[in-house]
Amino acid sequence: MPTLAGKTFVTPWFTMDEDRHKAFEHGTYLDSYPHGYGGESGYGDDLIEGFHLLGMLDYLCNHALWSEGPWLAWNYGLDHVRFVSVVRSADSLRIRGTVREVIDRGDQGHLVVVDAVGEVKGREKPGFVATLRALWTTVDEEAGR
Repeated sequence: MPTLAGKTFVTPWFTMDEDRHKAFEHGTYLDSYPHGYGGESGYGDDLIEGFHLLGMLDYLCNHALWSEGPWLAWNYGLDHVRFVSVVRSADSLRIRGTVREVIDRGDQGHLVVVDAVGEVKGREKPGFVATLRALWTTVDEEAGR
């Protein structure tokens, strides 16, 4: 695990499925919010909400960041989150990341700190930036965790 420190990675390009976009809006009650994103609000119906983008970090990074295990990664938190530019449902995005540090937590495992940039295809300015933290613990197959 400590060998991940300093590693850089880039995920494949990804485009949000419209049905999942709508499911997020429904699941977080954005579709019933009295001051919604669509219509005359100026945001547009195809805006991908910032917290939806953050929710995609787990899925996208898990396809690109790996270490010999078995490991089980637990979301530990986010720092320095900024939504830099609008991301629309038709936009392709990917994560460009750098493992800033790996902190040994003894029996708890390792805290992996990643600086992530949500790049939008065809743009110089990213959609968002964030520092994410994940606690990677060893899998205890006998205990079922």
